[in-house]
Amino acid sequence: MSDLLIEILTEELPARFVDSAQAQLVEHVTTHLDESFIGHGDVHGFSTPRRLVVLVQNVKEQTDARTTEVKGPAKASSCDAQGNPTPALLGFCRGQGVDPADTYTVDVAGKSYVYARKTVAGQKSSELVEAFLPRLPHEVTFPKMMHWEESGFQFARPIRGLLALLGAEVLHWEAAGVQGSNTTFGLRVGKPKPVTVTSPEDYMRRLREAFVIVDPAERRRLIEKQADKLLKPMGFKLGDNIGDLLDEVVNLVEYPSVFLGDLPNIATELPESVVRSVLQQQMHSFLVYGQNGNVVPHFLSVRNGLTDFIDIVRRGNESVANARLLDAAFFIQEDMREPLEAYLGRLDTLIFMDKLGTMATKTLRLERLAACATVYASVTPEERATLIAAAHLSKADLATSMVKEYTSLQGEIGSVYLSRAGGSPAIVSAIREQYVPRSPSEDTASTRVGRLLGVIDKVDTLTGILGTGFNPSGSEDPYGLRRAGNGIVRTIVESRESVDLETLVKKAVEGYQATGSLPHPEDLQQRVLDYLKGRITQYFKEKQLTREYAPLEYLPLVELSSVQERMQALHEAADDIILVTLADSHRRIQNITRELPAVTSLPPDLLLTDPEELVLRKSADAAAPRIRQFLAIRKYPEAIRTCEELAVSVTAFFDRVLVMATDERVRNARLLLLCYLKYILGLVCDYSKLT
Repeated sequence: MSDLLIEILTEELPARFVDSAQAQLVEHVTTHLDESFIGHGDVHGFSTPRRLVVLVQNVKEQTDARTTEVKGPAKASSCDAQGNPTPALLGFCRGQGVDPADTYTVDVAGKSYVYARKTVAGQKSSELVEAFLPRLPHEVTFPKMMHWEESGFQFARPIRGLLALLGAEVLHWEAAGVQGSNTTFGLRVGKPKPVTVTSPEDYMRRLREAFVIVDPAERRRLIEKQADKLLKPMGFKLGDNIGDLLDEVVNLVEYPSVFLGDLPNIATELPESVVRSVLQQQMHSFLVYGQNGNVVPHFLSVRNGLTDFIDIVRRGNESVANARLLDAAFFIQEDMREPLEAYLGRLDTLIFMDKLGTMATKTLRLERLAACATVYASVTPEERATLIAAAHLSKADLATSMVKEYTSLQGEIGSVYLSRAGGSPAIVSAIREQYVPRSPSEDTASTRVGRLLGVIDKVDTLTGILGTGFNPSGSEDPYGLRRAGNGIVRTIVESRESVDLETLVKKAVEGYQATGSLPHPEDLQQRVLDYLKGRITQYFKEKQLTREYAPLEYLPLVELSSVQERMQALHEAADDIILVTLADSHRRIQNITRELPAVTSLPPDLLLTDPEELVLRKSADAAAPRIRQFLAIRKYPEAIRTCEELAVSVTAFFDRVLVMATDERVRNARLLLLCYLKYILGLVCDYSKLT
């Protein structure tokens, strides 16, 4: 057995493309190996800004011989009236290399077909790998593609080299006019010479000698180690939320060298968010803090290359940082010549989205949604007033010079300007938090008004974009729909903020209809809700909680804020033996009443006479108000225990009572009782999904 190494060498890929491309390449290589019946061990993916790499361990040199079944023509067309093979059967047998006498028939969906069983000899793995290698570059997709050569082949950046080795054997392939070989190149800085690779095991070592660290996890560790070595002796540290920037920097360098630079004193006078944005957005650098948590006039940056002439690099970065910070200070000074309110009049010049009007009309919609907050959230009069005021000013900073230069500061700059002008702290916080969470690593908003403003803003965005007829699909997300949907879901689930999304979406649709800016309003409310349900399912899938979420998936969206607490309560009750009985009973109830709706109460004169059905009704009538009360105060363990108390009487009912009685009145009464139980148990969860 030998290892298989595959490398696609390119011009520098955008950092945000690298991880996805690496994952795709690993997936496609694995699929091709399995479809080719090539035995192999673990498949590993590596990447740098200039190369996508797959290493497959323990690849068998040859596939095993195997027997396969091949479907042929229908039996009716395989023989003539005299029982002789038809040309259709003879052609099939020639193609498969079998004798007609060795064929047999199999019934498929009520129709008979001729089948042949044939033995496929083992094949050399190298030949099979060479057959699929040219397809790999075509199978990796990117949000943006480019073409640079005559064939029109597209990739994120031009391909400059292809390498594939199976053990010491060089595999031959071609893509985009580039021929495969066993040659790659080291670090671009310093005009690297070609690097000849003799085996997969030799690859990492040879590239390390050429100052390329192929493993992104190792580059990350090196950056963290070098940063700690520089900062710790000085009593400095990096911030807590550096994950996204560190991920980006790891994919910007092939050989990291960390250095510390100085900032002008103005860095400690500007808002921290401004300094951070200047460093991150313009220089991909890190803000540095003292032990007391205050910003210090230094920054940490990572060079792609060795430490040679690092002082020159440092001075260049310091010069850029100084100029950018002085620009930022000037923008802030100019912006604050007017109050934040004054920028509202300029929102008419900013387009929100094609076909959806301007940011001014979006602001009006947000104000309307804020004004009716009491219909989709339990807000106090004070919270409602704050929400309306925050919605009114929420987009004003988009017209400022600072946000035009640093788009990542939207919301943040508005809150800074309003705070410096003596604005309400509650409104300031809401404006700052309306866009969070911007990424999976960022926490949700810390204030209730901020969470609500963020949710209504994202719901308005989702409604508008889906209302234009846009149909999100695949990995592309040009309008940020997934980000908006994920933000709504995370905010409600993780902060347990109770929001009636169905009502909110309905009001959002009405807001667009009122302005006449909705090209495709048909069934829009349901399309938005279905999209959100998809994001909810994906959220719990990414958390690896799909099985735990299954019993709660049917709950109305108004219950989304309670899902985590319900999951915890079910987890704590998992060892209850009675829960298995209850799950079986709930499944049986659902099967019997499949075509019938749940009912929330029973008539007093319901025709029930058998002792078991009378006991069950009494138990159900006693349990229902208690369960509703426990749910209202979010005591989910108590609600589950109350449901468990019904298990004995439900089991006795099924053991001794015939639900589908011949007497129609008796049968209907018993079915109605089961529909009542379906409602009661469904208040808590779908117990049938627990096992």
